[in-house]
Amino acid sequence: MLQRLYDRGEPVRLRLKMEAKFLPDAESANVIAELKGTERPEEIVLIGGHYDSWDVGQGAHDDGGSCIAAWEAIRLLKELGLRPRRTIRVVLFTNEENGLRGGNAYRDAHRAELSKHIFAIESDSGIYRPEGFGLAATAPPLVRANMLEIAKLLAGIDSHRIGDSGGGADIGPIMREGVLGANLDVEGSKYFDIHHTQADTLDKIDPRDLSLVVATMAVMVYTIADLPESIRGPVN
Repeated sequence: MLQRLYDRGEPVRLRLKMEAKFLPDAESANVIAELKGTERPEEIVLIGGHYDSWDVGQGAHDDGGSCIAAWEAIRLLKELGLRPRRTIRVVLFTNEENGLRGGNAYRDAHRAELSKHIFAIESDSGIYRPEGFGLAATAPPLVRANMLEIAKLLAGIDSHRIGDSGGGADIGPIMREGVLGANLDVEGSKYFDIHHTQADTLDKIDPRDLSLVVATMAVMVYTIADLPESIRGPVN
């Protein structure tokens, strides 16, 4: 309506009442869980999401649902008795919005082992029907080819596409140190209808979409972690 008024040449005046404010810093922490690898436990494949740093709504799609999906993926692998060659590490990053405090803190705390981080996947687009993954454009061609091969396992639920760009805010700090990164891609056409609003509550999450996201994350992260060779090498 505002656009139509403007297009007709009518004067448009808005009055905004803003209630947002910054509060003093408070102590918080990343939450980390691992499924230890059987052959190369020192090598890490990371998955995760984050908790925002404001209090509107419940942060269900941004990004609490992704935290639950990552946690559930590793819980299911443990319940099924699936132990990959490499360690799968779930990280629930704190305070993404206020300066990437969780992502930066993870980088700083684990800097000595970043060379052993084989891959990192972040989910931060809401819990909607998964479509595949976005892979960083800087990834070597062989990595993309191998990820495309792995993604064929997800064709049955139509979440097998590998996009041309990817990464994430929380894994950004370790990606800038050379860790390969990707993100979960979803059909998020309604994401910004509730993003960062009081409407971002748990009732907006479809249980089937959540289950598909969990399955997609679990299949991809387990297969990468269990490859005989690194994802930088050939898939057998």
